[in-house]
Amino acid sequence: MIRLSDAAVLAYTKLRVHKIRTGIAVVIAGLLFGLIAGVIIVAQGIFSSVDRFSEEGLNNRTIVNVTRSGGTVGFNEFEKTTDKAFVTEVEAEHKAIVDAKQAAARKFQVEYAPEVEDPSPIGVDPITKQKIIKDTSLDSQAVQNAAERHRKNQYSAFDINEYLKEFSSAKVIQKFDTVTPKDGQIELMRDGKESRDTVGSGSRFALQSNTSLTLSVIDGSIAKPFVANTDFDATKGELPVIIPYGQAEQALKYKKLPAEATMDERLERLKEVRSRIGEVTASMCYRNTASSSLLAQAIAQDKEIRENAQNAAYVKPKRIYAVPEQESCGAVTVASDTRTDAEKRQDENRVLFEKEIGTYLGEPDQKKVMLRGVGISSDVSDGSGQWSVSELVKSLFGSWLAYESWVIPQDMLEAMPAAARPDAIFENNDTSADEAASQGFYFYQAYLVEFGDKDEAREILKRFDGEVFSMPFGSSALFVDEVKQGFVAGLQWAALIVGVVAIIILGSIIGRTVSEGRRESAVFRAIGASRGDIGMIYGFYVLLLAGRVILFTALLGIAAALTVEMLFWQDATTGARLAYAASDTNIEFHLFDLWSPYLLWIVGVIIAASIIASIIPILLGARRNPIKDMRNDT
Repeated sequence: MIRLSDAAVLAYTKLRVHKIRTGIAVVIAGLLFGLIAGVIIVAQGIFSSVDRFSEEGLNNRTIVNVTRSGGTVGFNEFEKTTDKAFVTEVEAEHKAIVDAKQAAARKFQVEYAPEVEDPSPIGVDPITKQKIIKDTSLDSQAVQNAAERHRKNQYSAFDINEYLKEFSSAKVIQKFDTVTPKDGQIELMRDGKESRDTVGSGSRFALQSNTSLTLSVIDGSIAKPFVANTDFDATKGELPVIIPYGQAEQALKYKKLPAEATMDERLERLKEVRSRIGEVTASMCYRNTASSSLLAQAIAQDKEIRENAQNAAYVKPKRIYAVPEQESCGAVTVASDTRTDAEKRQDENRVLFEKEIGTYLGEPDQKKVMLRGVGISSDVSDGSGQWSVSELVKSLFGSWLAYESWVIPQDMLEAMPAAARPDAIFENNDTSADEAASQGFYFYQAYLVEFGDKDEAREILKRFDGEVFSMPFGSSALFVDEVKQGFVAGLQWAALIVGVVAIIILGSIIGRTVSEGRRESAVFRAIGASRGDIGMIYGFYVLLLAGRVILFTALLGIAAALTVEMLFWQDATTGARLAYAASDTNIEFHLFDLWSPYLLWIVGVIIAASIIASIIPILLGARRNPIKDMRNDT
């Protein structure tokens, strides 16, 4: 019987005797497994870095934006101009409107001419002699009132909870809307001044003439990773906003860095922008429809008076409005009023008349609101940059809030004095089903939904029925997770293929070694060694061979991964810090990490391949007749 130590010595001797053969086997198998090991180390470094940067953003959360896109409700009055039932309905509606206005006009003693203010929308087709709705009257109140009733009946409300009922891990965080008041408009006052060129034209919100922006309010837990200005004082009444990095850079009067800027220059710029974000301020002007309309009237009146300053025949209006300063977002005031008491009563009655018939715009309301930067979010990559590891990291990873949007954290908004966050701006963003239907279409509705189960999140992303669709929000968490799954699947196939190749290579080497050792085996058998002893010698030989393959694999994999790390980690760090707009500007993105369970896979595959490759040669060698082997060898 051969002792274990003797078997190990004999196996080691075989390796040393066949140095070239052993070296070839180790190098070929080690190259294959070494490349896989290098990929594993680099991939693990990337995954670990993404996890590390997840603390900077939202990659540790799976949030999906579920959106019902806007569209028409279905009823189209343009297609009903000859429909007898609809024509009859419009005719009755027009009569009811005229009757109500005539009654209100008598009540408040104001002039009302139906044939001028509310001409009949009904005409007669010259060919069929049937009543029709005139094409020029489709926007009349009677037609629209009748159409609204049909739209409301056809409108289908969207219930987010019903839509998500199949997904047990889904939790609705908030309804996600831009700040768009139902009544009036908001304007970012560029250079601190209210625009006068587009007064009364609708909602406008611009940083520059060629740059459109929106304001959004977002849940505080989502916004928290992006807040950098910890000195923000909510009691001052300034709106806290998180600004995309590029726009914050622009607001601080920095020139955009050239494409050839070094990584150190880019990182230094990021630190500067983040540290100075609290210096970014802007003003916003809100006007409701009545205020905007009155301002437009005042501006037109002022222009008319100035143009006729030298015209002796020109008669000024009896009530002259004063145009507020552009920096004030102030109310329009009356500069002079020479109306008689009777004229004033007539104007007052006109207001009462409009209130009675429902056309009164309401009292003018305006508000200047100050904004102050509290954080930065990353810019969404548009893929237009030059190829580099930095741009690749920015494109594939990162964490963001909204494209080209200034975001207000909900919790910080609620901490402000009520007067600084007027309901007219922040409490009227949702549009009811009736209002949407009455306008002929339904508005898009977006909800931020967090999933505890990533498989459910992926499932909802696949859904699209032409009306409701979903997309990842805030991070590439799902993408990273899918990359990990794809990496594991690819690794399994690579290990299987390389393992089969290794079995063939190692099998031929081990088989030749066993064949050439027949005489030695016969001698050992002659002096009393058993088949098991012979098998043990070759078993140690196989393990020692596998150990050398493992060592070569480890050295090659580490060397390859270190090369990648040294070449690209700084560029990757730059891209990651910009992609995440990292608050910790010292955090690094590495492409090297040895703590991967998949490296143990490779060790296992090498050992398994070596054992499988040796089974047949060792069994055949152990079963040979030692007497015949010695006789054939002489």
